Amino acid sequence: MNFKSGLRHFLYIGFLVFAFAASAQPGNEQLARQYLENKEYEKAADLYEDLTQKNQSDLGLYDQYLTCLLMSKQQEKAEKLVNKRKKKFPEIIQYRVDEAYLMEKKGQVPEAEKLYKKVADMPKNELQPFYATAEAFRRRSKYQWAIYVYERGEEIFGGAADFSSRLAQIYLETGNKAKALEKYVQLVLTSGLAYDQSKQLFEMNVTDSADFSLLRSILLRQLQKDPDRFELNDLLKWTFIKTKDWQAAFMQTRALDKRLKENGMRLIELGELCMSNEAWAAATQCFAYVKSLGATGEYYNQAVAGLLETRFQQIKTEATISTITLQTLEGEMLQFLLEYGNTPQTWRTASRLAEVYTQYLHQPDKAVALLEKFYQSPGISGKIQAQAKLALGDAYVTDNDVWSSELLFAQVEKDYPEDPLGQEAKFRRARLSYYRGDYDWAMLQLDALKGATTQLISNNAIRLALTISENLGIDSNYDALERFSKAELLLAQNRLDEAEHEMDSIPKLYPGHSLSDDILFQKALIREQQQRFAEAEELYNTLVVAFAHDILADNAWFKLGLLYEYKLKDPEKARKAYEKIILDFPGSFFIPDARVRFRKLRGDKMGS
Repeated sequence: MNFKSGLRHFLYIGFLVFAFAASAQPGNEQLARQYLENKEYEKAADLYEDLTQKNQSDLGLYDQYLTCLLMSKQQEKAEKLVNKRKKKFPEIIQYRVDEAYLMEKKGQVPEAEKLYKKVADMPKNELQPFYATAEAFRRRSKYQWAIYVYERGEEIFGGAADFSSRLAQIYLETGNKAKALEKYVQLVLTSGLAYDQSKQLFEMNVTDSADFSLLRSILLRQLQKDPDRFELNDLLKWTFIKTKDWQAAFMQTRALDKRLKENGMRLIELGELCMSNEAWAAATQCFAYVKSLGATGEYYNQAVAGLLETRFQQIKTEATISTITLQTLEGEMLQFLLEYGNTPQTWRTASRLAEVYTQYLHQPDKAVALLEKFYQSPGISGKIQAQAKLALGDAYVTDNDVWSSELLFAQVEKDYPEDPLGQEAKFRRARLSYYRGDYDWAMLQLDALKGATTQLISNNAIRLALTISENLGIDSNYDALERFSKAELLLAQNRLDEAEHEMDSIPKLYPGHSLSDDILFQKALIREQQQRFAEAEELYNTLVVAFAHDILADNAWFKLGLLYEYKLKDPEKARKAYEKIILDFPGSFFIPDARVRFRKLRGDKMGS
């Protein structure tokens, strides 16, 4: 073998050895960690000794090795390790802290405390040594010294924002929530964090009523010193919203709106939030205040629309709805639309008025005229126009013009094939086919919608598909299902007596038919529309007992909950109905809404 080939051979062998050592080391580290987790400290220490020799800059390996030595009662070896490292790497603070830590372990507490203070008081002219020193103390759970270092740093550097964040974290770790929240408030004031970012700190750490009360007192104290700080005022408003103290939230938001001269913008946002939480009085206050700023105000029309929407939603929850109340609301909505015209901004009011006509006043012809004019108006295009077409299609169905409805739904489905609007149109077309008895075509469309973008569309498609598939006769006798789907169409057209007559014919002709639970459910809906709420309650209760495990059971429980909550005014029974869904129907579509309503009726102070 000549010199060159021998050199190549030597280098190759050297490379293999190096590669083997490099590949073997992670295995040793993993084995050492396994020993450590299994509390086999002596075995782990033997491996870590070798690993730390080869990787002396790795503080993590050193820390694990020191732990193994202490846990295996090798105090002397631990002291030698720390002293050796301290001499070799004098700039690393961790070794100085560990020197005192080992003294404390030996019972030399006064000497250890003296050394801790010496390390904490070491001169530091930059931020980084403060971080390193405090982290070294924190690693050994010497939180009081870590706090001491950071507070000293704040004095020197004028309350650096990073110190506030780290101090807050240590206070949280040691259970001092008040100090932690004070530091987070300080962080908000000094860091320049965007409001949404700073709010996330509180979202994570303010979790119960006591926390909110604590934060509120901190904010109020700070506001006495600095009343014009927007961040403090907005955070205070946030605490009221989270605890659903809507009156206080209104007063705080109004004060903030006046101070910042925002002309009602925040009150509009709060009003919508109050409305979604069924806090009707507070929502009305918000919108009424903005309206009071004058018709020339930037948000005047939104305030009027908000008042109309609040009244509409509130009426829907009332035990009984008088014709006079509905006609008054109709007049106010018509006046609003006359004043502001048909625009994307007035669509919500127009759609609510159409609902008043079709569902409450039983004047579908007025809904059709209103919606036809709306979607054809100049400036109405895109998704608002598509929504108007869907609403108009439903009005056509109520007005017994199914074919015009089919045409509109088809247009929306074609224009928005991949959008939830198009999927909703597809579902409504499938439902029309179901009404007409064309079950095969309806099933094709419903199968395609089971994976729809929105859970509501998917859920509706699955339920209707099951109604069809589970109720077709074995001998292809469609008569019972045809009678039922015709009854559902009559129900959609508010022809309640005819719908009930059609449903009643099914058990007479087909005793024990699988549509029995569907019939009970639809008759309960009819009783609700007739405001015969005690009878509706009885029908729903019959369904949940006789068909406890069928597909409509969770739906019936949810309807019972709403009936008890709003119409029969029995919050305890409503709470139990929602709880039944939560406990017994874990996959139900109604779970999220049931959980929110259950917590509200239970008296929880915070949102879900």
